[in-house]
Parts: sequence; structure tokens; C-alpha cells
Amino acid sequence: MASTTFTPYWRHFGLSRNPYSFVFFVVAQIAGRRRPIAVVSSRGPADPEHGDEIGSLQGFPLIAACQRIITIFSDKTNRTAIKAELSLAAGYYMRDEGHEEYRPEQVELRENDASDRYPRMESDSWDHTNVREFPFITACLLQGVALYPQESYCYQAAPQPLGTVYRDISIEYGMVVIDITDLSALRYGVVGFATMPMMWVPSAEAFHRQTGPVGSHVPPSNSGGEMRVLDQARSRVVMSAAEYLTKFPGPDTIPEPPEGEEVKKLLARIPLVHSDALDIIWPGGSEYDIALPMADLSIGTKKSLHEQAIRSLFQSTIDVENFNIPIFDDVRKVPNFKEMLQRNLLQYSNRLGNTQSAGILLRLAFADGEHLCLEQLDDISVEAISAAVNIPELGTISSISICTSTMRNLSPELMEGLSKSESLREIYLMQSPLRKADTPDVELLEALATRPHFFSRVKLTFAGSYSAALRKIFWLPTISKNTSTSASTIQTAPLSIFPIQQILISYQITRGTPYKTASVYLGDSLLTPERFAAGFLTYLHSSKSNFPVKEDFNSSARLFSFSSAPASLTSSSLSSVEISPIPAESFAIGDDNIPDDIRPKIRDLSPDGWTVLITSGKGWNPKASKQEAESSCGHVRYAIIRPRKQTIEVENPPSTPLGRDELEVVGLKEFLTITAPDVDLEPVDRRLGEIAECCEPGYRQGVMPGSITPVHVLKHEGAAEMLLACLRDARDLNENLRRAMKKNLGGEWLPGSMLPLNLVLIYLMAKVGGTRRSRCMGMSSPGS
Repeated sequence: MASTTFTPYWRHFGLSRNPYSFVFFVVAQIAGRRRPIAVVSSRGPADPEHGDEIGSLQGFPLIAACQRIITIFSDKTNRTAIKAELSLAAGYYMRDEGHEEYRPEQVELRENDASDRYPRMESDSWDHTNVREFPFITACLLQGVALYPQESYCYQAAPQPLGTVYRDISIEYGMVVIDITDLSALRYGVVGFATMPMMWVPSAEAFHRQTGPVGSHVPPSNSGGEMRVLDQARSRVVMSAAEYLTKFPGPDTIPEPPEGEEVKKLLARIPLVHSDALDIIWPGGSEYDIALPMADLSIGTKKSLHEQAIRSLFQSTIDVENFNIPIFDDVRKVPNFKEMLQRNLLQYSNRLGNTQSAGILLRLAFADGEHLCLEQLDDISVEAISAAVNIPELGTISSISICTSTMRNLSPELMEGLSKSESLREIYLMQSPLRKADTPDVELLEALATRPHFFSRVKLTFAGSYSAALRKIFWLPTISKNTSTSASTIQTAPLSIFPIQQILISYQITRGTPYKTASVYLGDSLLTPERFAAGFLTYLHSSKSNFPVKEDFNSSARLFSFSSAPASLTSSSLSSVEISPIPAESFAIGDDNIPDDIRPKIRDLSPDGWTVLITSGKGWNPKASKQEAESSCGHVRYAIIRPRKQTIEVENPPSTPLGRDELEVVGLKEFLTITAPDVDLEPVDRRLGEIAECCEPGYRQGVMPGSITPVHVLKHEGAAEMLLACLRDARDLNENLRRAMKKNLGGEWLPGSMLPLNLVLIYLMAKVGGTRRSRCMGMSSPGS
């Protein structure tokens, strides 16, 4: 009898495992290919059913993240900044005037060892050194992944290099792709493959050694082996949200929230990405398999008669002081006139002088309706930009985007020139993706600080603020009120426009124990009153708003409540998300590896600004018994306060609680009435009612007395006493921060420094006994 041939194979055993970490890519059509614009990874627990489900994006949380990301990129309030960075992406990926394609070096995702069947949850290290090429788009993606505001869940998320690639042999990762080529018609897709523990069986003898003799009652030996992807043939096809949930429903311990069906319906309307969206981020063979036609890589040298005519007219006008606009009337009717004029200006932007003619050429080439898109231009002058904005014969300009990294002689005069335009309502100060340094536009901010009226009518977007937050460094400078000392400082952004300074939280580790103080600095968030209100209502929705202890992974993502809130108080976070600056200082110090007694610097309370107080219970009561405290643990009490007469100094606090003639105490609606009287207050009542239902189920059922609500404004006496207690803690908290940063600087304390600092100190580790994992962190001084 002929012996049968044994075919080696991988033997399956144990239970299959779904992808439990995900990498999110935002791609767009740039020079003929779908190229990555932002990448964010989110690592979760391998077995969320073992009690770690809150940190997992498996199942419904993943599609909720997809829906939130799509909402962010679809929101019209974010569109201009996104388009500006997509415009800059063309010059990033196509160098040397479009003749050379740039290919980022491929980067592999860090993942767990295949031989470890029970890996612990790991978080990706944060890159504080390298700048993010497209900070606004990256901030959009990061916030969409990291926070689910409807349930106040935070998820681990970290930006990754643009060269990051997905591998379908990954034992840990799935992938989400968002195509933002057309912002009015986004596309998305999910990719993932299940894994299972396997052992290699090279021979029949090895099989019998692993499984025991035939008929044996001895259980097979499954020691060793490794996790491997189940599917041998893995098709390059993306799944919809519904298909993903059918294939990977997620752990039973992660329930679908009440808004789950609405999220599914919203995603059902979004088409899937085309297959070419996967070419670069999911390489199937060689690094770049698809050859591009030369027409996509270069402008080409052969010029049409129309283009020659436009080139001739351009050359005849670029060097003169001024010219009559009608001489361009005929060529403006030529198909693709703007594109041809743009190519000339991009090629010869260094010839644009400080003239009216330069402004006219810029306006003719780069005006898109009432928006002027100048971010692609290098080495242009402030005078040319000012001239381009102020040309009444060509209509009005209501918004402008420029790249401050490549401007000629960037100076405060830029704001002086732009302020002459009465029609201007939005200014976008972008950064070059090729920049080497990452210092925000501090000079411009300081110039603007002397023009608060300009802030009142013009919305400014500083890409530098997003870039700084993504590196976890501080960016908003301070101005000393006394030139002889830096002990007392004020923020550059005017409090008359961005009135909220900070949040002070008084909390107890366990009920009945002494209160502690925590702080959230919001001055660098540039929040207008209505913008603050929308974020604050989202923040209050969290059960941790009054308990700021770092218990969850990436707990600082809760700050995204303020920087990714609905565009207005009447909007739902399921349908509207406006992106604004991340609270950079609080986000940096809120890193999971920084101890709880290191907090953002608590500022002096200015009569021009407002501070928010938050605590738990039915009122601030340090004498409450443990039983009384536990009976009201679901309650949130807050107040928005400001001194009526003079600044309250942290270093010299009052000795007794301030009276009504010294301290103003109001609720959110009263705050809006004072600072933004035109805002409709009805949505505030509705949202507070929804928060009450979330905080206390009994409130929804009508069990609680009408006089006691889960969310309520502190009375004046309670607010004054709580403020006094917070101020007593503030000096020690500020000293903790000062000491840590001074020690890290080798004995030097640099107020207002913009230098990146390392906060992983022997001092910090000693404070926590080495229980937290160390990780390098870059940041800058907030000023002493």
C-alpha cells in the first residue's frame, strides 16, 4: 500500500480574535493618486470582555468613530481650512515645480508579539519632535477617533507618520479609510481580518506529538504557537459599517447606545471608497505599483496659444506699479484661465513686488468666490496680500488663507493691511508642510492683542495652534503686566472676545475625604462665549467632569469637548462638529503619564475674564458626611465667576470668602446674556435637561423632588467658599508645575519660553513611585 504524502500546514486551535486596534487614514486625490494626508492609530485591549471594554473601538464604537470623523470633515465650518491644507498637499507631494514625486518612507505600525496570546493593552508613544505636515486635518482626525461625546468615552489615539502603511497580515490592526477628495461627497471603508492561535505542523510525527496518539484521551498540547490571520486569500475590498458589524459584531460587554440606530442610518448614506484609495496605504507588492502618466507629474513644456497669450500678458504686468484691470477682460473668458495664471504666479511668485499690480494678479488668479486662496504662494509680500484683498472693482473678499511659513518679511503690518478690509470675516494662517521649525505666529498674535475689535468681527484660524497641540507643547504667549517682573501676566488673546480663562474643579478621591483642586486652562482654546457654551454642555455630559483623576486611557481627550463641539447651540453633535484650537496646555499636562498633582498653571482671575467652578454633590460642602456625599454622587454643581472690582491674585489670595459686591456668580444662561446677548438660550435649557437625565436616571423618572436637580448653579456662598479653597491649593499646584519644569531645564526657569521641555523627571516618577509608565513629553513653559 502506497504511503500518503503529508502536507505541512498551520493547525488552528483556541478562539478567533477580531481586530482590536485600528489605524485611520485620511486620503485625497493629489496629482493623480489618493495620497495620505493624516494618519492616527488607536490601540485597544485584545480581550475587552475581560473588563477593559471602555478602551476598545471594536464593534459599535468603531463605526461611531467613522460617523464622527465624517461629520467633522463634512461640516462647512471646517471646509476652508481643510481645502487650504489640501492645496498645500499638492506642493508637498509634487516637488520641483511638479516634476518630482515625493514618496514618504514606509513606516510599519508597532504591534503586539504574535506569540503572546494574552497581550496587555499598550499605547503608542507620542511624537513631540516632528511636526505634523497638515495639522488642521490631523487634529480633525485625532478628535474624531479619540472622543465619543454622546457617551463621553475616550479612546487611545496618537498621530502617526504619513508613510505609515497597513498590512493585511497584522494580528492586531484593522483599518479605516476616509477619502476627502470631494468634501461634499466623502467616502469611507473598513478593513479587517480575524486571527486565531495556530501551530505549525511540519510532519505527521509532529502532528502526533502535538495532539497525542490516535484514540488517546490526553488533551492536545497547545503550548507555543502564534496568532495568525485566518484568511489565506485576503481580498482588497473595504466593508461598510453594516458589513463590519455583521462580520465583527464586537464584545457583548459593549452595548449599543440609544443613538446607535441613528449613527447606522447616517453611515448608510455614505458611499465606500474606490479601490485606488488603498494603493499607497495598503501596499500589495512593491512600494508603488502604479506608474503615473507624466501629465500628472508635470505641467509640461508645450504651451497652447492661449497659455502663451496669458504668459505674455502676465510678464507685461507683473513688474509695473499698476495697470487697468480691463486689459484682462478678453483672456478671462479663456477656458482654464485661472489655472494658467496660477501656474505663472506659482512659478514666479518671487517677482511679485509691493505693488498694486501684484495684488490684482493674485486676485484674478486665486479668488474663489469671496475667498482668496493664497496658501500655495511662496515669498509674497504683506503689501501684495493687502492689495489683493482691497480691490473693490473685483468685488468683496470675506475670507483669505495664506501660508505664514513662506511669506516674505512676515510682520504685524499684515494684520494692519488686512484690517483695512471692512468685508473680511475669516483669516486662515496656514503652515507649510515642508517647514522645519514649528513656532506659531506669536508676532501676529501680539499685534492682534492691541486690536481686540478686529477679533470681534474676524474669525482667525492659526494652524500653528493645532500643530503645537499635536506635539503637546504650549503656544499662546503671555504679556507681563509689569515690565519689572514676570510674576503677573495676562494672555495675549483678548479676554473681551475669548472671555473664559480656566476651569477649577474641586473633587474628592473618595466620598467624605478632603477636597482637592484640579484645573483646566482654556485661554489657548480661543473660545467665544457661544463656542464655550457648546463645549461646556458637552463637557458636563461626562460623568468625569467633576472627577478629573486619570483612570481611563487618554483621559485628556475629554478636553476635545471644547475643541470639537457642535457649530452652534442648536446643532446636534451627530450632525455638526466645528473644530477649534485644542486646549494645548491642558492637553499636554493631561498626558496619562503625568501625575495628578501636576496641573496647568492656575491664572490670576481678571475682571475682564471668567473662571468656571465645578464640583460634585448638592453643593460645595467639605463638612458633608460620607453618607451625604454618596447620596448625591451623581450631581454636578457649577458656577461661572469673575471679580467685580480688581484682579484676584493666586499668590496673594483673599483671606475670607468674597462678598456679592466683590464676586459675580452666574450660570451658563446668565453668562451668555452678559457676553453674547444675541444667542438663543432655549437650547441651553434643553441640553441641561438631557445632561440631567444622563447624570441621574431617577431624575428622568420623576423620582427626585423638583427643587433638586442633578445639574445646578452653585449659590454665591458656596461658590465663594469653593473659590477660596481652590486658591489655597493653587499656589502649591503652581509650585509643583514650576518645580518640575525648572528641574527639567537644569535649574533654569524660563517664563514664556517656547522651547520644548521634557517632563519625564525623576521628580515625577518619585511622586508616583514608578507606577506609571515613563514616556518622553515635549512642552513649553506657561510662564511663571
